[in-house]
Amino acid sequence: RQPDRREGRAGPRRRRDHGGRVAMAALASVDDYKARYGEPADEARTGVLLQDASDLMLAAFEDRIGEYTEGACPAFDRAAPAVCCLLVNRVLSAPAAMAGATQYSQGAGGYTASVTYGSALGEMYLGKSDLRRLGLTGQALGALTPLERGGVAE
Repeated sequence: RQPDRREGRAGPRRRRDHGGRVAMAALASVDDYKARYGEPADEARTGVLLQDASDLMLAAFEDRIGEYTEGACPAFDRAAPAVCCLLVNRVLSAPAAMAGATQYSQGAGGYTASVTYGSALGEMYLGKSDLRRLGLTGQALGALTPLERGGVAE
């Protein structure tokens, strides 16, 4: 295995979750987030969200390619820190008072106000462009081999 450039050690990064099980470490650090989007208001929350985003990205990887091993998809490895930070920034950029609102209008004389809520604002999701950046789009080719009559030994 080649050394992991982000951690300076060989192999995939692992951590223990709250139940003591071994799990993958976040694909980006709080320092990665700071370099892209500036100082977060709450570093601890940012770290938790980076782990959540990493888990979401790894689930998409496993759904498309299989178990994650570093180097199996170079596009994923290159783009993972940037996409991970982007997912977290979407969540952190949602205004707390209007979480989920996509449009707001207010009147005066007739006392009219309206708010339109969308499902994606403040929610963590992988869009088509995120999946494309990670190399997780396009057609997949698979093959099934039919069993030949009498060709299977027990």
